[in-house]
This record gives sequence, structure tokens and C-alpha cells, in this order.
Amino acid sequence: MKLLRTHSKIAILAAVAGAALALAVLPGCKKAPKPAAPAPPKPAAEKTNAIVATNLSSEFVSVFDDSPPPGNKGRDPFNPDSNSRYPVSEAPKSTTSASLEPPQLKLYSVVGSPGRWLAVINNQILATNDPATAVRVPGGTVMVKVVEIGEDYANVTIDGGAVKQHLTMGQKK
Repeated sequence: MKLLRTHSKIAILAAVAGAALALAVLPGCKKAPKPAAPAPPKPAAEKTNAIVATNLSSEFVSVFDDSPPPGNKGRDPFNPDSNSRYPVSEAPKSTTSASLEPPQLKLYSVVGSPGRWLAVINNQILATNDPATAVRVPGGTVMVKVVEIGEDYANVTIDGGAVKQHLTMGQKK
């Protein structure tokens, strides 16, 4: 029973201390006074001698000239050694027989189950519900869209063309 008496004494002491603290704090809590009405604006004649505060951002304007090199004599201020601001002229594309033949696509494997087939074309995994995907070929990359996949074949369109290309496993084309 000694333990209970000690706890009740501590509880009473805590309650008395809390009440004393509340009585000490409450008189200091007063409502904040209302702010005074703003002063009327001064006439323009009095403002000539006064210092006018300005916004520095409107006073100084940074300009980065991003025009091509003939008109722009400067450099990139953040990376002066860079040539990225100078456009590279594109080489004219030749229409040789190499660009007219279809890209070399190879169907490596078909995995999955009927209705959920996946085709591995040039080491890229593609499904019929995928959007056109970039696939690497020896001359660069082409956009390939898989139209149909079977157990050992895949029908694809290249670069949004309407012509389907039929790929079978083991065939290089």
C-alpha cells in the first residue's frame, strides 16, 4: 500500500504545480492590439529628397544571347570551352541501295504462352501491346512495332510503315 500512497502524492503535487503554472501564464495572455491605420500618402514634392527603395531584380536584367555564332560573338558563360552552342551541319543523306533494303532484324526466340507471347528481336524483348520501340540494327536504330507473335514467328512493322515483315526463328532479315 505504500506504493499507492506515493503515487497519489505525486499526482496531487503535479496537479497543484500545473494549476500554479496556469495561473502564472494566464495574466500575460492578452489580445494583440489592433494595428494603426496606414498613414496617408505623402505629396510628390516631398518624395524628391527621400531615398526610394527599389527591387534589385527589376533594376538588373540578365540576358543570355543564344543566337547562332555569326550574330553572337560571345561564349557560353558557364562553360566557355564548350562547342555545344555551335550547330553542326548535317551531312546530306545519300539514297544508296543500302538505305533501300530493310534493316537486318533477327528473331532470336519466342517465349510465353498463347495470347501472351514475347519476341526477342535483336536482343530486345517486345510484345504485341508495346508501342513502337527502338531496336538496334547494324546501321543504327529503327522503330519496330510487333503486330503478331506466334510460336516460332513474329510479324512486325518498321518505322511506322504499313508493310508487315515476317520474321522466323533462325532467319536473318
